[in-house]
Amino acid sequence: MTVVSFKGARARLRRPKGRAVLPPSYLSSAPPTLSRANAADEEEDRIRMRQNMAAMAAILAILVIGTWLIDGLRSYSRLQTCLLAGHRNCVPIEAGFQPSPFRG
Repeated sequence: MTVVSFKGARARLRRPKGRAVLPPSYLSSAPPTLSRANAADEEEDRIRMRQNMAAMAAILAILVIGTWLIDGLRSYSRLQTCLLAGHRNCVPIEAGFQPSPFRG
């Protein structure tokens, strides 16, 4: 069994007592103006929003076309089954206005 000593690693991680940790110079200076950064972020947000809307429209179109296609295939399948069974009245006739046979 091998035993690994961490004493050397801990000694390397400890900072020397004479040196203080100082922040980088850019943190101690005045913050840069964020107008360009905010404008770039807003432009990226607009582009991302357009991309999201385009993706949502594409998904919606795929769903609508898929629904239409499945409905057409189901009706075609019913018609084919009816014809293969030998029936003659497979296509339902959509009747518009039909006058009532009873007048009165």
